[in-house]
Amino acid sequence: MKLNLGCGYNKLDGFTNVDSQESCEPDMLIDLEDLPWPFESDSTDEIVLCHVLEHLGGTSDVYLKIIQELYRVSQHSAQIS
Repeated sequence: MKLNLGCGYNKLDGFTNVDSQESCEPDMLIDLEDLPWPFESDSTDEIVLCHVLEHLGGTSDVYLKIIQELYRVSQHSAQIS
């Protein structure tokens, strides 16, 4: 699986495009701070987060949990960009 997290209006072909804003018409409407994410562990081989991380994690605890969630859903050889 390939995820485009926080896609906004920049949807990528071949990816599951995820955003928290319904107006962006993502494939999946998800608040990335609402953990755990609805993806299986080790299920993604590529994750794109373009200008997303700086908008997440109002506290360092939440930010750390988001990074841990990225690790959980990523396969060992996953590419995160």
